[in-house]
Amino acid sequence: MTTKAANPETQRAKLERKERAILEAARGVFVEHGFDGARMSEIARRASIGEGTIYSYYESKAELMLAVLQQFWDGLTLEAEAVMASAQVDDFFERLQALAEYHLGTVIANADFINLTFALRRNNSEVSVSRDHLRHYVAVFDSLFRRGQDRGELRRDAVLWQARDIFYGTLEYSARSIEMTMDTDRTERLQGPVVDEMISLFHSHYAVAYDTIETDRVTLDSLSSKLDQLSEQFDALARRLPQ
Repeated sequence: MTTKAANPETQRAKLERKERAILEAARGVFVEHGFDGARMSEIARRASIGEGTIYSYYESKAELMLAVLQQFWDGLTLEAEAVMASAQVDDFFERLQALAEYHLGTVIANADFINLTFALRRNNSEVSVSRDHLRHYVAVFDSLFRRGQDRGELRRDAVLWQARDIFYGTLEYSARSIEMTMDTDRTERLQGPVVDEMISLFHSHYAVAYDTIETDRVTLDSLSSKLDQLSEQFDALARRLPQ
């Protein structure tokens, strides 16, 4: 009787599902207990696997933590890029609003894990999220901002890193304020007004003024008219010259 060989795709799919289960369980344990307090045995229990199986994927708890961080930030980057790709508008400020809504909602929904991420960055360089992963995420904003400058929607002299810090810094501080007051008797803090204020701030500080655009247009029209006059004068002069 011939034994049917295992389908390699099916085997790969099983391995990938198991790894996803490990990463999901690890994230929950790390958030609840911190990196130092997390136990591989608890992660294995939540993932419904043996503890030894984890070590066939990751050699240490630090390596597992790095994998969780990488998965999280890479996922955020892909989602932010998808938000920009699906935006049905070309206007910079409408696209910025879509990105701001995504970022604010994401920070609030993942507040515990993001706090852990930056705590690790401050206290334990061994498992700190790399700068590359953060750069890839904020590059979504950078690309949008440069596009706005190239299209003439934003001031050419605007400094990108300052605009980026204002965008992310403001939204992340507001996210903390909203998240901290969610289950209290304080007046509810809504996400919508925060985003609206952010857009207004960018519009007032970075948008190219309409009167400047009109002035530039008048200047171009004037130059075009003068060039037409000069062209006519040259043509008249050429006709007077002997052939």
